[in-house]
Amino acid sequence: MANERKVGAAALLSYGCGDLYGGGSFLIISTLFIFFLTDLVGLKPAMAGLVVFAGKAWDAVSDPLMGCISDRTRSRLGRRRVYFLAGIVPVFASFALLWLSVRTGNPTLDFLYYLGAYMLFATVSTMVMIPYSTLPTEMTHDYRERTRLSGSRMIFSQLSSILAGTLPGYLVKNLYREDPGRGFLVMGLGFGLFFALPWLLVYRGTWELPESERRMPSASLAASFRDTGSLLRCRSFRLHVGLYLAGYSAIDILSALFIYFLSYYVGRSEAYTLCLGSMLIAQLLALPAYLAFANRFGKGRAYALGALVFLLGSAAFAAVGPGAPTALLLGLSAALGLGLSAVAAMPWAMLPESADADELARGIQRSGAVSGAFTLARKLVQAAMLWLVGILLQAIGYVPGAAQPPGTLLGLRLLFTLAPVALVALGGLLALRYPVSPASFAALRAELERRRAGSSGQTPEAERVELERITGQPYAQMGAGR
Repeated sequence: MANERKVGAAALLSYGCGDLYGGGSFLIISTLFIFFLTDLVGLKPAMAGLVVFAGKAWDAVSDPLMGCISDRTRSRLGRRRVYFLAGIVPVFASFALLWLSVRTGNPTLDFLYYLGAYMLFATVSTMVMIPYSTLPTEMTHDYRERTRLSGSRMIFSQLSSILAGTLPGYLVKNLYREDPGRGFLVMGLGFGLFFALPWLLVYRGTWELPESERRMPSASLAASFRDTGSLLRCRSFRLHVGLYLAGYSAIDILSALFIYFLSYYVGRSEAYTLCLGSMLIAQLLALPAYLAFANRFGKGRAYALGALVFLLGSAAFAAVGPGAPTALLLGLSAALGLGLSAVAAMPWAMLPESADADELARGIQRSGAVSGAFTLARKLVQAAMLWLVGILLQAIGYVPGAAQPPGTLLGLRLLFTLAPVALVALGGLLALRYPVSPASFAALRAELERRRAGSSGQTPEAERVELERITGQPYAQMGAGR
C-alpha cells in the first residue's frame, strides 16, 4: 500500500465521466420510456411496463456472469478497462435503437421489437458498467480516496441527469412538438454519442492494482457463478443492498410518475422540464456536503440524513393542488432533490466497502461479482417498478392523452406521494444499521492486510467485534469460503 498511486484530479475526472452513461441513460428510461411506448408507439401501459420487466430476465444471468468474467479476464489492457474500449460503439447503437418509432400495426410485433432493443441495451450496459463499478476497489485501498472517486462519479452522473432530465423533454415538447417521434430519435442519437465517447477517457485515465495485490478466485467460472448468492451471507452487503433497493425503488416510481402527476393532476405539463431540472440541480449542489458528512460520520448516516430531508419535502409536496404556481412546484422539487442526493449517491459510495467485507468473509477478492450482483439488483428493481407503474396506471383507469376522471387523479396523487415516502423511510432505517464507518473500515482494511501477511491471529479483540458486526460471522469462520 505504501507505493499505491495517488488519486489526483485527472484520475477523478477520468473515472467520474464514465457515469455520464449510467446516470443519464437510466434517468431518460425512467422518466420517458414508458411514456414514449404508451403515448407515441401506442402500447398498452401494462405491456409497455412488461417490455422493461421482461428484458430483465436476461440480466438475472448476464450481470453476475459478467462480474465473474471480469474477475477472470486477462489482457494487456486490463481485466476491467478493456471492456470500456469494447463498449464504445455498442453503447451508442443500443441506446439509439430504443427511440425508433416502430409502429407496424401489430401490437405483438411492436412489443417484440422494443423487447429486443431493450435487451440489447441492458446487455451493453452490463458489459461496461459492471467493470466500471469495481474501479474504486481496484484503484486504491484508501477510504477517503474511494469516497472521492465515488463522489466524482456521482457528480458526473448528476450532471448527466440534469441534461437527460431537461433536453429530451425540450426536444419532444418544444422543438419537435409537431413531430415528437423525430424528437425522440434525435434525442436517442445525440445522447447515444454523449454516452459512448467518454469511455475512451475513462480507459486512458484510470488504472488497476497489480495482480500481486489481488486474491484471485480459484474456482471455475461456472462454480463462481453458482456461488454468487453467497454474497448475501455478509451482513453489511445485505444491509447495503436493502437500503439501495428501497431508495432506488422510490426514485424509479417518483421519476416515472412525475410527468403524469404534473400533466394530469396538477395540470402543469409545461412545468415538467423545469421541475425535473430543479430537482436534479438541487441533488448536485447538495452532494459535496453529503460526501464531507460521510467521510466524517459514515455513509449510512449520510443516507439516513438524506432520507429525512426527502420525507420532509414529500410531506410538503403532498399538499400541492391542481394549478399550483410554478415557483412553488420548483421549490418543492428542489426540496425532494436535496434529500435524494444522498439516497442516490451513498449506495454507490458503499460498493468498495462491500467488496472488502465480502473478501474478508469469503477469503477471495471478487469485486466483479459484487458489482454484478449489485447492478443486477438495480436493473431488476427498475424493471419491476416500471412494470408496476404501468400496471397501476391501468388499474386506476389512466387513458393516454385524455382528460382523467377524479378517481384516476386521486390515484395519481397517492401513487406519486405515498409510495416513495414508504420506501425511502425503509431505506433510512436500514442505513442507520449499516455497520461500516470510517473507524470500522480502518479495522477492516487492517485485517485484510494482516491476513495477506499471514498474521491474522494478532487482531485485537475490539477489532474482532467490529469485524463480526461487518460480516455477520464469528471471527474464527471468516475467510473459510474459498
